[in-house]
Amino acid sequence: HIQKNLAFGCKARYELARKKMTREHKTELFKVALIGMGEGGLALAKMFLEDPEIKLIGVSNRRQDVPGISWAIEKGLVVTSDYKTLLERKDIDIVVDATGNPEVEAYLTDFKRDGLEIVKGTSAKMMWRIIEDKEAREQEVYEALSEQKYLYDVGLTLGSADKSDHALKLIVRAAMDLLDMPSGSAALFDEEKGLMRTAASIDLDDKIRIMSRTWEVRVGGLTGHILSNSKPTVIENIDEEQRFNTSQIKNQGIKSLIAVTLRSEGKIIGILFADDYKPRQFTSRERGLIGLLGTMAASAVQKLIMLEQAEEMAITDELTKLFNHRYFLRAFSSELKRAERFKEEVSICLVDVDHFKKFNDTHGHQKGNEILVKLAELMKENVRETDIVARYGGEEFVIILPKTSKTGSVDPLERFRWDVDQYPFPCLDTHAGRQLSIRLVLSCFPVDCSR
Repeated sequence: HIQKNLAFGCKARYELARKKMTREHKTELFKVALIGMGEGGLALAKMFLEDPEIKLIGVSNRRQDVPGISWAIEKGLVVTSDYKTLLERKDIDIVVDATGNPEVEAYLTDFKRDGLEIVKGTSAKMMWRIIEDKEAREQEVYEALSEQKYLYDVGLTLGSADKSDHALKLIVRAAMDLLDMPSGSAALFDEEKGLMRTAASIDLDDKIRIMSRTWEVRVGGLTGHILSNSKPTVIENIDEEQRFNTSQIKNQGIKSLIAVTLRSEGKIIGILFADDYKPRQFTSRERGLIGLLGTMAASAVQKLIMLEQAEEMAITDELTKLFNHRYFLRAFSSELKRAERFKEEVSICLVDVDHFKKFNDTHGHQKGNEILVKLAELMKENVRETDIVARYGGEEFVIILPKTSKTGSVDPLERFRWDVDQYPFPCLDTHAGRQLSIRLVLSCFPVDCSR
């Protein structure tokens, strides 16, 4: 009747019929006693207690100081040290022997009582193995659900990341957590130059410090192999690896690793590494996890990188790769406000190339551009990372030196002037009959001016 209702898709009538059948055919409970409350017996008892078709009446164990007996008392079960007293009960349908004791098994073999079934020996072992298998499957399901939940949370966190380096650190940490690894890193790939650059690294044990470094991708090398492989690359023991040169990895103390290419829409973004300081094997589940993490993370990282590149283009001078005039105005205003608020000094230097128009007219704009690019490099080499170097316009540049007095600004600017004077710029033999010269105009807030 139920199948007919289902065939017609009538859900309401199906539910009514199911409830009616449940009322008419109530499940008969099997009343069970368990002998032996060791590890196996306790597992059986827990399974019996959770089964709605089984009523666990009591348990027996010779020793009463085992965890299984404490658990049984807590659950309100009948507890005894003499299993024979359980056999005398008339309200028990099944007795399960989980002791593995030959004397107990022999006694149960000779024991006879109408309506009482005894499960012992091979049957009890088979039941225990079934329970072990069930628990193992439940553990696998639990781990899989935990991993999926973790990956879901990582995805949400990646969605809120505003910088690619932040996202990469999240991904590295996620790989280490999922695979229980003490170290990991992520490197970005520059396809045009064929270079890899370490962009994020984490070491929980502080055994190594992976500094930001750049290396070339060589044909036949480990990095090239990882990039060309769609599946995770695994090295379970560095000392036994003969396919690739792993000297750099060995120097860091790494003994095993798993790596996966970060690839989005056919474009290679980089590589995700997870490392260990001892040899280890990687299961198919672990390989699948890092592969899934890499696939999920690559798209998020690519979007952040593209956004950062667009933002950088908006504030960068295309020729010299310095900040542009627009960014200079914003940065200078910000530095002035900060200096005024904290009563600090900030210096600014205007850099101008002498007779640059004449040089362009004589040698062409291409040679002129080469000089401007080199000047930009020399400026950046002689100032601090916190200083701001920008192209003001044409052959004019500007340098902002935060928290720096006029006196403190002289040394780096003088080094820059000296480098320009000594550098062999092209075509200078005909440039006004002398070396390239520049003019530096220095001013400091609040000594020379006020806002």
